[in-house]
Amino acid sequence: MLSGTAMKRLASLVCAALLLPLGSGSAAYAEQPAVSTGTIYHSEPESNVVKPAWSTAIAKPSNAPVMDPVTAVAENGKVFMLQPNGKLAALRATDGKKLWEYGSKLAQQFMYHKDAVYGMTASGSLYKIKENGSPAWTAALEYPTADSMVVSGSTVYVTQAQKMAAVDAASGKIKWRIAEDPGNYYNGSPALEAEGTLVRNYSVSGAITVPLIAVYDTATGRKLWESSRQLPPLAIKDGILYSEKETFMLDDDPVNRKVEIVAFNLKSGAIKGERLYSWKDTANTDGVFHGGGAYSTAFLSGNDLYIFQGQRIVRYDFNNYVAGAAPLQKWNQEAYDQRTPLKLLHQGRLYFTDDHTHGLIVMKTATGQYVSFDQGGNPTAQAAVFSTGVYVGQTDGLLHAYDLLTTKQVFTVKTGSREFSPLLKTGGMLLIQTGGKLMGVRLPSALK
Repeated sequence: MLSGTAMKRLASLVCAALLLPLGSGSAAYAEQPAVSTGTIYHSEPESNVVKPAWSTAIAKPSNAPVMDPVTAVAENGKVFMLQPNGKLAALRATDGKKLWEYGSKLAQQFMYHKDAVYGMTASGSLYKIKENGSPAWTAALEYPTADSMVVSGSTVYVTQAQKMAAVDAASGKIKWRIAEDPGNYYNGSPALEAEGTLVRNYSVSGAITVPLIAVYDTATGRKLWESSRQLPPLAIKDGILYSEKETFMLDDDPVNRKVEIVAFNLKSGAIKGERLYSWKDTANTDGVFHGGGAYSTAFLSGNDLYIFQGQRIVRYDFNNYVAGAAPLQKWNQEAYDQRTPLKLLHQGRLYFTDDHTHGLIVMKTATGQYVSFDQGGNPTAQAAVFSTGVYVGQTDGLLHAYDLLTTKQVFTVKTGSREFSPLLKTGGMLLIQTGGKLMGVRLPSALK
């Protein structure tokens, strides 16, 4: 465990007082509390406190109308940011020098891909601007609340709830637009392009709300097939889509647990096979069923299938499925009822967030050891891991940097704001979005 910050106790006082009048005079006395209790602490960062190399004003993220607003991206030693005036600006990451600016009334939805920035205007048009600031084209999509975009090959795919459009990345020509029934399809996911198809997940309503997977043709946007009660793909390879089945209210046995994975033909939706991974959960003796998250979800990293099984985490060889086979590896899952797995593997570690503090927790797969990166004394507002650097922005305005491998605290930045947006990094610069400011911090060589 990390030691966190050095806590210096200055005073501790507990008192209970009942004020009684002294004498019969008319003198006024300050009212005393019936109960007063407190302990006065202050925390000082253990690591070196560094100052940003530069800072500038940036648009504050707004959750309306976009649920996941984007106000900055960092690539190739540059930061592309949305200014408070609604214009896009490109800055040199090392010193914050403005290189160019573009447009007006731009939406908080944009991305960088291969020497260009693609983004949305507030009126719903898609634009492309080259990395040097030269405008390329605009396409009138009429998606004023676009929620995602992705560039794959020669096409930009943009989604807005149940709607989806394909735009030629070179010319800006709209290839096609489609829309699902908004009365039945909700919460559309970003488009995932694979082997000539686009995959999206939705929520669909009936007696209960369940997930649905839908597959479209990239050339025309035509829906090829869909299947209810299927979660986002675990993998798509060699013409097969693998998806975990949602079994909520179908099989809620709290003891005899399982994860079912269905293999679909990617183009036709025909079921090519099913896999069943089962176990007994002896912790749920009260008969209460707990599903999802740390209790019964899976993710794939290369050929390794990881399944969170409540009290433990297990690993299987995905390419060599044998019904009823024991897992290749097992770990205890600490405090699984208070943590959410992030379902990813990086630097030989699995990652979780604490459900109460939102702190980042890491498990080293080689040893099963857990390390918490939320020891700063305040809840975590934003956290990110870049290579071997862990960066944690807290609600007291401090951002702490740690070495992932040694777990040692490296430096601290006093940002002066409780608000944090996603942390960015390009080259040797960490970019902090906080309280309407964008700050550039030079990283030490150990974290570059």
